[in-house]
Amino acid sequence: MKRPVTLCGALALLAVAAPLTASAQERGRTDGPEESEYGKGGYGDNRRGVSLQFDWGAAINSGENPRGAPEGPPLFVGATVSLWGDDWYRLDVSGAYVFDGGRFVGNVGPTFRTWGWPLAFTLGLKAGAIVIPEGEGLRFALSPQVGAELFLDRRDRVLMGLHYSPDIPIGGGGVTNRLFMNVGYRF
Repeated sequence: MKRPVTLCGALALLAVAAPLTASAQERGRTDGPEESEYGKGGYGDNRRGVSLQFDWGAAINSGENPRGAPEGPPLFVGATVSLWGDDWYRLDVSGAYVFDGGRFVGNVGPTFRTWGWPLAFTLGLKAGAIVIPEGEGLRFALSPQVGAELFLDRRDRVLMGLHYSPDIPIGGGGVTNRLFMNVGYRF
């Protein structure tokens, strides 16, 4: 008969002592080997930073190019520098040169990403300038963007994406539809 009473007393003592010892623990350490943790510690937030991307793809101008504008293939090249606030949003500054018509597109604006690893979908709205040669000049433009991005490594540094963006100049000049890939590195 003493055995059940002793067992109940031990369980009651354990139930009272366990929360007290857990709250008295110190913060854990992170001085172990890479990819390991001691105690309750952890690694810092590496989701912020800067990335540099190279963009290339197809660019088709709607309507006629201005008279005397350069004739070229329906391609473009460009670059994007991004300031990451977190994994789900960033501020992009991008520039591109469209070979057909000789247009230069410069934009700045936010891009939002869905949750997911290694694949995330993106949605952005950029605004900036389009330089249309041969008399059309400088135009303010809006460039909504939709796409998908894929991290190619475990440390979330190498990034590859597929995007669509119509560059819409305000005040005329024809829309430039860009379908493009990019590859970049996040520092």
